[in-house]
Amino acid sequence: MSPPGRRLGEGPPLRPAIIAAVLQIAGEEGWHALTMRKVAERIRYSAPMIYEVFESKEALCGELVVDGYQRLYRHMSASAAGLADPGKRLAALLKAFRLFAWENPAYYQAMYGLAPLSKPGGRPGHEEYASACLGLVGDALFQCLSRKSAVPSLSPLQGAKALIAAAHGVLALHLAGIVPDQREADGLFEQVVGGLLAGWGIS
Repeated sequence: MSPPGRRLGEGPPLRPAIIAAVLQIAGEEGWHALTMRKVAERIRYSAPMIYEVFESKEALCGELVVDGYQRLYRHMSASAAGLADPGKRLAALLKAFRLFAWENPAYYQAMYGLAPLSKPGGRPGHEEYASACLGLVGDALFQCLSRKSAVPSLSPLQGAKALIAAAHGVLALHLAGIVPDQREADGLFEQVVGGLLAGWGIS
């Protein structure tokens, strides 16, 4: 039997409660199991009340994309705070990117179009934080390359995109269950990302 619906103003703030419920359902049952009714039941609100906040599951996924990129940026920034050496900072940023995906798979799947109903980019508002995440990697990479006498013919932004693309390939394989063992995925991550860095003369 479904719990009685609450009225707006009763219980926790509605928007964050909905987001938390979506993440729980996606994490426990998979994205295919997500319905607005399940979300409503999880937080004990009526389904029509949920639709007053988010008009569809697609809109919910779009909100997750924006929220996810904001969280990723904060996570990456914190990981590199206080690291003066650019090589160590770059390594910390890439590790933080990987750990975010491991620890927040539902967010990551929504952000990168791996969840049903989601689209890479989601809705307007994510671009600033997505670019800022690339900027963190690009800045550290630029400082690493600046130390070299022979700089490869790529821009820091191109290099950052290449690193994130390589990292994402491994993360997507793991989250899709194609490389289910996390230790194997971690090793593959180090191989592909480390291979790129080694090719640019960065150890």
